Amino acid sequence: MSWRQRIAEEARQSYPHECCGILLGKNAPDGKFEVTEIRALPNRIQGEGRGTHFEADPLFLYQVEREIEGSGLEIVGFYHSHPDYEAVPSREDAKNMVPGLVYVIVSVTREGVTDIRSYRRYKKN
Repeated sequence: MSWRQRIAEEARQSYPHECCGILLGKNAPDGKFEVTEIRALPNRIQGEGRGTHFEADPLFLYQVEREIEGSGLEIVGFYHSHPDYEAVPSREDAKNMVPGLVYVIVSVTREGVTDIRSYRRYKKN
């Protein structure tokens, strides 16, 4: 199963709540990226807000960074789902995008995944 298929499956299983995770792999100098592994991030938000917001545990992220140190892998980006919404960055998503990282957004409904798109903010010169 490809990494996109695994993310789509996670989004379907998490519905109607948002899912989120880390994309691990390698960045190429030409701007392309290769994802070799994904890691689901637990959502710290509880209750009704889980359908429209996601808060990652910074300690979990730190542990992943420590684990991949020296392995040749790097964090190339993040993914998350938009239950019952388009696969486009929200205002909050766009504000929080780190330049150079890839952001994959999955649109998911009760019927399943309807779209998967990736975005990247580039540094201003």
